[in-house]
Amino acid sequence: MEKENQNQNQNQHHPQQAPKQPKERKKGELILFGEVISAKADKTISVSVERIFQHPVYKKIVRKKRKYLVHDEHNRCKPGDSVRIKLVRPISRRKRWLLVDIVSTAPAKDKVVSENEVIP
Repeated sequence: MEKENQNQNQNQHHPQQAPKQPKERKKGELILFGEVISAKADKTISVSVERIFQHPVYKKIVRKKRKYLVHDEHNRCKPGDSVRIKLVRPISRRKRWLLVDIVSTAPAKDKVVSENEVIP
């Protein structure tokens, strides 16, 4: 009887909490958003990431772009896609980024017909 009371008292002081939802991003994990520039190499894409910040001295808004080589295991991306990438262990000499997901795909370009081409 006493043990049951003790257990009830302990439960009152330490109520069970609902399991926490897994976070989308781990602490220290670096995730960037950019646009695919090139997808010519096998399992590799070039992604341009634009950073906008205010200049510390002149207070002007500055845009800087940086190009990263990203590992795309299944060759899913094409130029113009908006993607999310994350920093991982080195994959090759210049590749340290991994494709997380494709946020939006590039609009399909219509084929341009030149004057010399014959349309069937």
